[in-house]
Amino acid sequence: GAYVPGGRAAYPSTALMCTIPAIIAGVPEICCCTPPPTSPITLVALDIAGVDEVYRVGGAQAIAAMAIGTDTIPRVEKIVGPGNVYVTAAKMLLRNEAEIDFPAGPSEIAILADSTANPVFIAADILAQAEHDPNAACVLVTTDAALADAVTEQVKRMAAGAARREIVEKALGHSGYIVAGDLDEAVETVDGIAPEHLSLQVADPLGILNRIRNAGSIFVGPYAAVACGDYASGTNHVLPTAGYASLYSGLDVNHFWRASRQSATWWRRSPMRKGSTPTRSR
Repeated sequence: GAYVPGGRAAYPSTALMCTIPAIIAGVPEICCCTPPPTSPITLVALDIAGVDEVYRVGGAQAIAAMAIGTDTIPRVEKIVGPGNVYVTAAKMLLRNEAEIDFPAGPSEIAILADSTANPVFIAADILAQAEHDPNAACVLVTTDAALADAVTEQVKRMAAGAARREIVEKALGHSGYIVAGDLDEAVETVDGIAPEHLSLQVADPLGILNRIRNAGSIFVGPYAAVACGDYASGTNHVLPTAGYASLYSGLDVNHFWRASRQSATWWRRSPMRKGSTPTRSR
């Protein structure tokens, strides 16, 4: 069962990113829940993907319906997809009824930046995530206090003209920045956050890339806009949030497979005959 959010906006890309890995993995039947009003674009994406059934229901109740089953919505074996805090809470509460991918939502971004970073680019990346959800979290971790101040001013300027200003301002209300003593401390800080999206906007991003262990998706350099990861960078944008990037990887075909481990042994004679010995085991 795939959950595709809606309501505030249409997410046809999420419809594809939830279902295509399942199709590639060979899942025989896929249903989807998405809240009303249902976007025609999302429905077209689900049809192109080959989804079998689509139900016009959203929120925690959609997760409960797929996990437990109703007269009209079948019980599923696995639930994947992002959502708001209620959807994510429902997935966590019902994970013993149906397997889930991981907690995914609300959106979040951490940006690691030094004095060489462009405050306009950083502010744009922050607003691109803040507009997703009032509970989205946006954190700048920097070694330069002056940059933090410049980013703050740019964020205020851009937020004032944002199409989804009310949502953006609520998200920014619980977002902020951290000034680290040096780059080592900054790296340790973002690794501890384990963000859904991590943007590296420092002088030598490749020099610190391999030091990052915990992030859902990493965007290297100032021109790697995080929003591109939602559509065209080749990565799946269904990613763990709330620090769970330290435990889970983003959604892919492996979430729909399971391995059967078997030790195969060959015998010279009948395996139950007295005195027989194995010739090889692997």
